[in-house]
Amino acid sequence: MIPSALSGGTETSSERRVFEALASSRLRGVALHSLNLPTHQYKLTSELDFVLILDDIVLVVEVKGAQVSCSGGVWTYSDRSGHFRQDREGPFKQVISGMYALRDRLGQRLGAAAKDIAYGFLVVTPDVDLAISSFEWDAETYCGRGQFNRDFIGSIRRILAYWRGRQIGKLPIDDALLGALLKDLRPDFDRSPLLDARADALDVAFIHLTDEQFSRLDLVSEAPRVICSGGAGTGKTLVAAEMARRQALAGHSVLFTCRSRILAAFIRRLLAATNVTVCAVNEIPDGSSFDLVVVDEAQDLMNFGTLGRLEAAVRGGWGDGRWVMFMDQNRQAHLYGDFDADALQFVQSFGPVPATLRTNCRNTREIAFQTRALTGADTGVAAAGAGPKVEFATASDAASETAALSTHLRSLREQDVPDGHVTIVSMRGDWATSAAQGLSEAWKRRLRLLDEAVAADWPGSNLTWASAVEIKGLENRFVCVIDIDSLETEKEIDLLYVALSRPRAGLWLATNPAIHDRLIELYQANAVNALEALKKAGS
Repeated sequence: MIPSALSGGTETSSERRVFEALASSRLRGVALHSLNLPTHQYKLTSELDFVLILDDIVLVVEVKGAQVSCSGGVWTYSDRSGHFRQDREGPFKQVISGMYALRDRLGQRLGAAAKDIAYGFLVVTPDVDLAISSFEWDAETYCGRGQFNRDFIGSIRRILAYWRGRQIGKLPIDDALLGALLKDLRPDFDRSPLLDARADALDVAFIHLTDEQFSRLDLVSEAPRVICSGGAGTGKTLVAAEMARRQALAGHSVLFTCRSRILAAFIRRLLAATNVTVCAVNEIPDGSSFDLVVVDEAQDLMNFGTLGRLEAAVRGGWGDGRWVMFMDQNRQAHLYGDFDADALQFVQSFGPVPATLRTNCRNTREIAFQTRALTGADTGVAAAGAGPKVEFATASDAASETAALSTHLRSLREQDVPDGHVTIVSMRGDWATSAAQGLSEAWKRRLRLLDEAVAADWPGSNLTWASAVEIKGLENRFVCVIDIDSLETEKEIDLLYVALSRPRAGLWLATNPAIHDRLIELYQANAVNALEALKKAGS
């Protein structure tokens, strides 16, 4: 799909539905959306809704949404706002003229190779059904509402057979010709925004999905005790903060706590305008108790020593007090080495209401898939859609890893990504030996190490560096994962899970040859389940 995600605001809802259907299909080829032809036989310009470049045909698709009708040779269309316009040129004449304009332009620019391939067209009206056939069009060249909802891709396959049968002897589109077609089309047609602009569009979806998570608050806000589980990216921390805010506004005394002082600093800023007390668990004031205690990253606190300190802050204790725990039991329970399953069973003995967050409102589909395929963790359904592909760089030693990181950082800047939208996550977690230490002084002057002050203004305007442990609970648009020394122990896989699940839009990993081979082993062990989860999400 070019662009790989719609930016919003320019496409119609019917075009978006067609885009999503194509993106989730198994058609082999490339789909370009909203192509603006600079030359046309009788128009100053002409826009093609979609151009599909498949194995042996270039198919032009015209999409007409909402109401479409024809009377006395005059076509009537309604737009997104419900306004109507009339035109004597129907969608079939429009797409035919666009197809010929595209064919002629490609023939002029690429010569015989472009003229010897098959071309075709299809009109799609996802919201209405026109007559099955007409003097103006053959049934095979049209897909109406019923067919679109039943089997749109089946309609595509039928139109391909139709056009191939009418153009016997045309040549297939091999990789070389496909590359030439895309090279010619992209400069004139591709409206795919730069990486950070694409991340802007993804953020709109993420915010909407987070609001969906907030809607679940009503299900648990009245229960006195709740354990809410969910994978990385399912919105646990934001839901926890929102629950604390709402309860404080209702006049209750509320404590928000977690293990990490860095995460507490981040949440303290989010809840600065409320009366919620926010602190790390080892900083809870002695002798204080609260109407409600909200515990984030509760798997980090699951040992009897910590639970004893927490109970003192719960007015009424575990059995009679009000408390809510948010936890991820996927691959974060063993990072600190003191998780006690008996402690979790103890907490569960007080009958908390179980709640689950399943929608991944942080990661793109690509990031969620790779995280699951490499760690086996359930990352939830990545409903915000597609983003840039996950990138892997293999470096033979520390110097080449630093060079690869520097190259990638320059690439992000060339794509208009601000420093503040990028975080370098170190699996080793030691700044003194990190590959980032070898970056040029110019890069390091723009770099800040994650601490409480940085977290309180997260993500800020600087490039940031963090260990995988410290960044738990935080996220950024783009993440570079470095300093992967080993992936043999459960703790190391847990750290990888945390690192991979931090980015919202773009993920890049640096590996040495041994780690690269280990990632292949992990992928082979988990990819089947990850693919099944991806298929279910698509359905």
